Amino acid sequence: MNSFEENYRLVADFISSAFSETLKEPEGAIRHPFVSPGGPYSGTLWDWDSYWTLLAVLSVSERRGDHEMLRKVEPYAKGTFFNFLEHQGEDGALPILIQSDDEDPFDCLKSPGNNMAKPFLAQTGQLLMKCGMLAPEDFRERIYQIRAFHQCYERRYLHPETGLVVWAKDWGIGVDDDPAVWGRPERSCASIFLNVFLYRDYLAAAALCDAVGRPDYSAEYREKAGGIAAALLKYCWDEREKAFFSVDVQCRANLSHHRIWGTLNFKLDPFWHCLRLKILSWNCILPFWAGIGSREQFDSFVRENLTQERLWSGFGIRSLSREEPMYAPEVARGNPSNWLGPVWIVANYIVWETLGDRGYGELAGSLADAVIGLLAGDLRRTGMFHEYYSPETGLGVCGPHFMSWNALAALMEKGPGRAR
Repeated sequence: MNSFEENYRLVADFISSAFSETLKEPEGAIRHPFVSPGGPYSGTLWDWDSYWTLLAVLSVSERRGDHEMLRKVEPYAKGTFFNFLEHQGEDGALPILIQSDDEDPFDCLKSPGNNMAKPFLAQTGQLLMKCGMLAPEDFRERIYQIRAFHQCYERRYLHPETGLVVWAKDWGIGVDDDPAVWGRPERSCASIFLNVFLYRDYLAAAALCDAVGRPDYSAEYREKAGGIAAALLKYCWDEREKAFFSVDVQCRANLSHHRIWGTLNFKLDPFWHCLRLKILSWNCILPFWAGIGSREQFDSFVRENLTQERLWSGFGIRSLSREEPMYAPEVARGNPSNWLGPVWIVANYIVWETLGDRGYGELAGSLADAVIGLLAGDLRRTGMFHEYYSPETGLGVCGPHFMSWNALAALMEKGPGRAR
């Protein structure tokens, strides 16, 4: 059996050698250089995929002192950010996906009733500023575009009763077949995924506002972020199940007229505003990753849910608990991808980072060992990475030659810690 060090060296060296294949030149509607996920998605620009890909390569290059790679990636990193801003709609909306032959295949800009880009715009800008690729003066005007994007989120998707935002549709949601969202009514789910990343994007925007000398905007963003955190704790934490869950926001008074008694149920008020969708998935750890939730809550989450019967497997964290009836990790299909249990590297990176931040260094080391071993095994068998993996066999299920956020594995050294 190969050691962790041998596996890590194999994986990290492969990422360094193959990452250039994700760097793409401008073409058609994509007017700036950009990063692409690779594999079946080569040549396309996706919202949250691009953030995690950039985080991986920039952090690894900085950690290694690889200034040549940083110089090489810089135009593609900045171009990725600029491409989204240049395709912003009049109401502040951004596309989920940009292709060379179509600036907005999901019609995010044309239709306010559709989803739009996941909230990673400010986080991408903050990442580029931290790396020295963009300076505060580069954001003096662009901060208004970032604010327009967030204000569009609030106008389109805010559920006033809870203070959480909802998905408008069940497509383009990142976790493509999340059972809490997919196959369910429109505008019914305030998902953990969406709200945590909006919370993080608000905090990133606050930092950018501080950098450009707008403390008024910064204070506004921090207040909004605090509102999301409070709402997640109030509505999404389940003390009995020891987990955060997405919620259904369809609770409302359904009044109807009866021919004898008049208006029925007019004295009843659904004051609880939402119902928890108790589906255990990797999403449930996201509030803890973002710094929301107490030590006691996290301890209970780990004890109850990071088990072999639920989310933990010998090859990494399952994207959906093994106990859920929807668990089907070996179903292979293209986009939309399968998140019904497969091991995804981005999910495992986030769990690994959370465990390290929350004082579970030994468990984080075990997870790094599993994930690095999984990817090293794939390289030895096939010479490539896959998009996602079976938690039962460790074999790639779909998406050969996929790089994207798989590059985050190079940050998962035995000692846990945040990339940035």
